[in-house]
Amino acid sequence: MRIFDPGREKIIWVGSIIVFLLLTLLPFASPPEGMMIALREGSRAYSFWTLRQHLPLLNGFVVLLVLNIILGLLGFDRRYKTRVQLVLNLLGVILFVLQFVLLTPTVRLGAGSFILFFAFLFFVSKSLSRMGLIRGDAFISGSILSIGVLLIIFILFPLGVILAKSIIVEGSLKPANFIQTLVAYPSSLRILKNSLFMSLSVGVLATGVGLVFALVIERSRFRYRRLMQGFSLLPIITPPFVIGLAIIFMFGRAGFITSKILGIESSFIFGYPGIVLAQTLSFAPMAYLILSGVVQSLDSALEEASYTLGAGRWRSFRTIIWPLIRPGLANAFLLSVIESLADFANPILLGGDFDVLATSIYLAIIGRYDETLAASLGIVLLSITLTTFIIQRYWVGKRSYVTVTGKPSRYSALPIPKFLDYSLLGFSLVWVVLTMVVYGSVFVGSFVKLWGINNSFTLLHYRRFLSDGFESYITTIKLAAISAPLTAALGLVIAYLISRYRFFAKRPFEFTSMLSFAIPGTVVGIGYVMSFNTPPLVFTGTAAILIICFIFRNMPVGIRSGMAALQQIDPSLEEASITLGASNLRTFGQVVLPLIRPAILSGLVFSFVRAMTPISAVIFLVTARTKLATVVILGRIEAGKLGLATAYCTIMILTMAVAIALMFLVVRWIAGSSRAVGERLDAGTV
Repeated sequence: MRIFDPGREKIIWVGSIIVFLLLTLLPFASPPEGMMIALREGSRAYSFWTLRQHLPLLNGFVVLLVLNIILGLLGFDRRYKTRVQLVLNLLGVILFVLQFVLLTPTVRLGAGSFILFFAFLFFVSKSLSRMGLIRGDAFISGSILSIGVLLIIFILFPLGVILAKSIIVEGSLKPANFIQTLVAYPSSLRILKNSLFMSLSVGVLATGVGLVFALVIERSRFRYRRLMQGFSLLPIITPPFVIGLAIIFMFGRAGFITSKILGIESSFIFGYPGIVLAQTLSFAPMAYLILSGVVQSLDSALEEASYTLGAGRWRSFRTIIWPLIRPGLANAFLLSVIESLADFANPILLGGDFDVLATSIYLAIIGRYDETLAASLGIVLLSITLTTFIIQRYWVGKRSYVTVTGKPSRYSALPIPKFLDYSLLGFSLVWVVLTMVVYGSVFVGSFVKLWGINNSFTLLHYRRFLSDGFESYITTIKLAAISAPLTAALGLVIAYLISRYRFFAKRPFEFTSMLSFAIPGTVVGIGYVMSFNTPPLVFTGTAAILIICFIFRNMPVGIRSGMAALQQIDPSLEEASITLGASNLRTFGQVVLPLIRPAILSGLVFSFVRAMTPISAVIFLVTARTKLATVVILGRIEAGKLGLATAYCTIMILTMAVAIALMFLVVRWIAGSSRAVGERLDAGTV
């Protein structure tokens, strides 16, 4: 045994020295005026070494870090050293939780405290990896533990706080308080009925429209059917208020169709009809994307066999195509229901006296200042969406019929029956025209002085945007640009862990990572406000909480796109890299990432687009310094400045269209470069 052996296993002892340096440079606690103020002014009042005088357990962290360094330098038996390091660093994690959660929860944690906690967690993961308790090296084990902790803090913890708020009264556990709060609120039952009726209606209509477009674009005889694909996907990239504003311009009291063409003044569009129409326009594209993949995967050989046996096109459609697409229909329906229940923008704009859960939660906080009622309504909404999500994921999502086998199949799809084809084509063309009218009205509305009253041309709204909205526009782009790569990276790492590794609690890990899709934005917003407004974790009032919200709200899309891309890569490539001595991190960076670059860029741009257009969650989180575009647009609508709102919406649409166009060009260039390299490799010229 060598007494002095600093050359091997340097991560823990070198890491401990780096942690000491960072604890000296960065504030360990955050002052009330914000951590950035402490960094700029160089205040030592909140440093680790100053706080040791008031928090005795901090001396224990010093001892543990010093022992890490000593153990790393001494040449003990590796197995013995690893076990001791595991105990020491696990003790560090426990002491941290004991100090700042149980003993002194009033301390606002700063950058230094986060570095200390995650350093101990990483050292624990390194020890577990060495002992073989987690398959993979420090990168894999550290990612599993760190991401697991982040999922607990930013997904499960806010939900627990909301639940606690509804059943804990003055420090006492009273589960009956949840029911009593809902019963005492006279509109609870009506709001629940409205929400369910609305979501079921939107689920049926959005799924129907999505199916029509999927059949027309994939199976119609119409030569220019692919051109309709862009119109069907346009609502995905638009700010949340665009469709609602357009419906008001077309069908409101001074609407172009109702007032100018039909000559009537009616408010019928405000309420159930307007919400359902707006949500159907908004969520039908999502249903189309799901059903388009289902229709594409149908094997035409089955239909040919049916025709050969004497069945007509109608009977083949009813007995072959329809049964095969039913699981996809159920999937699209349930996801549309979830999106409808979670939608905030359309009900707040078009709801009138038709109250739903999403807007009622917002009004309970903003109007009534009743956190208990908001939490109780949030639990009701979360229960419905979570139940729907579980049904979709674990029952409908597992039901499918295999039509793609190892045998050759007909490549070109067979057309659907003529009468059905022409009927669906006529409907889809009407829908395309409606979409064009909707978006055209918003564009035109930004260039007229006052829609329906003074339609003279003006650029006043765009000039006002430069003084009244440009700052929030730049803030939105900055935060979206920061959060998008973090979202894509986190989603990709989670997808890699789920696809390639087995570890303890893998199924709860995967479920929690996808759970944010089922959590309505209003529930996320009030959960973050209640959870991160008091020590030890204080993020409210900062840009950090918006970035965190964007990351964990949009993460499921990055996970799914990453898993889809990884399924196309043979794991033997990674196994060969690791066998040749490369670490998991190097294998991930030099083998996996280059093979899935298009999927990475797609997830990156989608995360950017989603971060540009949130409203339901961030409306609770913004401040005067961190106003976002959608919140400003809502404020202008509430103030009656519809021209400025439409100008802002038009600029947002153009911004996201440019982002998607650039992504498309980059993906095509990368795909072409990868194909060219592959051809050269096959030809032996590289």
